[in-house]
Amino acid sequence: MPLAPHRLVWMNLRLEAPTEEGPRLTRAVADALAPLGRVTVTSRGPHWRTPSLLLLDVELTPSASTTHCLLALGLRPDEHGDWPRWERTARGDVFLHPAVRGAEVGEEEAATAPPFANGDVVTILDGPTAREQALVGARGVVHNSFYATDQPDPLLRHWYHQVMPDGREQLEPFRSAELRATGHRVAVDEEPAAEHVATAGGV
Repeated sequence: MPLAPHRLVWMNLRLEAPTEEGPRLTRAVADALAPLGRVTVTSRGPHWRTPSLLLLDVELTPSASTTHCLLALGLRPDEHGDWPRWERTARGDVFLHPAVRGAEVGEEEAATAPPFANGDVVTILDGPTAREQALVGARGVVHNSFYATDQPDPLLRHWYHQVMPDGREQLEPFRSAELRATGHRVAVDEEPAAEHVATAGGV
């Protein structure tokens, strides 16, 4: 099966380290992942609940498939095909760097990247869901993008988006073709701005 043009492995890492170690650790994690592809590692500063933990975000475009990449990192999917979070055990096992205490990982693999990003303001077009929910022509904010996991061929996957319509308190799923971009974006999370970024070209 040919490689899908859009391939992304993302990670949220929690490290036992002070904020001032951010630049050094972003470089160390980027260097560790560089053999697998193009990688960007961003320091998000201290954890909002546990300030002794430093948060790093990883975006990796692997040279091989996303599954091959995650398996090469020693991760294994669960019985549903999802990638469980990694937590350091009492044995002192290591993931990417000795300071990493925990990691959440995920992957995207499809013919194209999702056409809408989190925070994009969209207009909901006419369609079955919009008519059922009386949302034709309403505006909303994209909060998540996904595809059906039961389609094994990445080139045949279609993107869906969870949208919070204006004036509503429940997310509704829409196909990409049922949404139109407005050119506006809003913040949808409370993460602080990036402090340090390290990139590596990979292979």
